[in-house]
Amino acid sequence: MPDRIATDLLRMARDPATGRIRHRNTLEIGLRAALFAELALNGKLTDHVNAPKVVGEEPTGDRLLDAIRRTVDQRPDVTWRRWFRHVRVDRTALTAELIDGGRWERKPGMRPAYTDTQPEEAQALAYEVNRVARFERSPVDSREAVLTVLAVACGAAVRRPRPTATRRELKPVVDAINHHATQKIVVTASTVMRRARRGAAMGR
Repeated sequence: MPDRIATDLLRMARDPATGRIRHRNTLEIGLRAALFAELALNGKLTDHVNAPKVVGEEPTGDRLLDAIRRTVDQRPDVTWRRWFRHVRVDRTALTAELIDGGRWERKPGMRPAYTDTQPEEAQALAYEVNRVARFERSPVDSREAVLTVLAVACGAAVRRPRPTATRRELKPVVDAINHHATQKIVVTASTVMRRARRGAAMGR
């Protein structure tokens, strides 16, 4: 089974030279968006009056995704934008999962850094995402389109986050996401990333 979109995104965000996680603030928004997108693409979440709505009662069998479904179901009036606050918990859970599964190892030191036990996988992901972002090829499916847009927006596979790319040069990739709710998720997340970066710049 392929990894979740969010797991792929987090693995790409690890700097291969230092082992540290790049652009954590925007990445955490991207991880939340990736989890929502996974649910939407699997028919478990939809858009209802600018807010997520759980579809069906059958669990996905994925511990993290099912926890998100339950939380959304308990808070039906929370808008998409508000779901992109307090998102560090997702990165923490995904990191712990990688460590527990033996795919990441914590490096010694005060600042969190990790060794990927299969770094060629993350490098291959980043390579293919950058090919799609440069329009060297089309995304193979909506899942890869989501991963590409979020990776560029949050800076997981590039030098700096470019959330405005979602509405500009990467619009053809967004259009390749053949699902309305999923498009809304990535566009809204990118908007929140842009505002977060602007707020951080003003606070310097």
